[in-house]
Amino acid sequence: MRLSEQTVSLLKNFAGINQNIQFKTGNRLQTISAQKNILVNAEVPESFPSDFAIYDLNKMLGVMSLFQDPELEIGDKTMKVGGKVNYMFADPSMIVIPPEKELAFPDAEVTFMMSNSDFIQTTKAAGLLGLPHVCVVGDGSKITLGATDVNNSSSDDFVTEVGSTDKTFCMVFKIENLKLFAGDYNVEITSKGISKFSHTSINLQYFIATESDSSFGG
Repeated sequence: MRLSEQTVSLLKNFAGINQNIQFKTGNRLQTISAQKNILVNAEVPESFPSDFAIYDLNKMLGVMSLFQDPELEIGDKTMKVGGKVNYMFADPSMIVIPPEKELAFPDAEVTFMMSNSDFIQTTKAAGLLGLPHVCVVGDGSKITLGATDVNNSSSDDFVTEVGSTDKTFCMVFKIENLKLFAGDYNVEITSKGISKFSHTSINLQYFIATESDSSFGG
């Protein structure tokens, strides 16, 4: 089998969340962060023929980059890449993998559409200003997406309007937890501290926990 450019790009994104991954039979990919505060689900064009685990996803992708569109031959204990490299699978008990039970996402009190350009501008501003947090804030009228430091009331900040609401809230995310694949997202956030970012063009969802500094006034 060969992997599409989209799937390779998704795997590069996954590697930034968890270096481990378990491929499951079929066309669904999942990963979870070591801290268990980020869970990602995706469907890809390829269908994997069997279950196998990879300990270092970046290493596997690096091996694949030795070849132009390499053929992958999936065996019982190894994967042959480009007909030349025998890449060993990991013991599944040695890696961090998502739970078997599917996450039941509750009804969200906060919903809005986040464009790729708004997200990129916000995270770029956070980097330039040295800000560690992204906040989704509702003031009873509008929803804003902002970069700030919630632990420093005199810090710089960057704010852009992304929607409307009749609720008041401040949902805080660590910038390091928002490692999203490029694209527009429908965002849902619950008062219980769970968020869901659903890509608008492909079947891809990120479930990300909000920080304890978050507040929801209803």
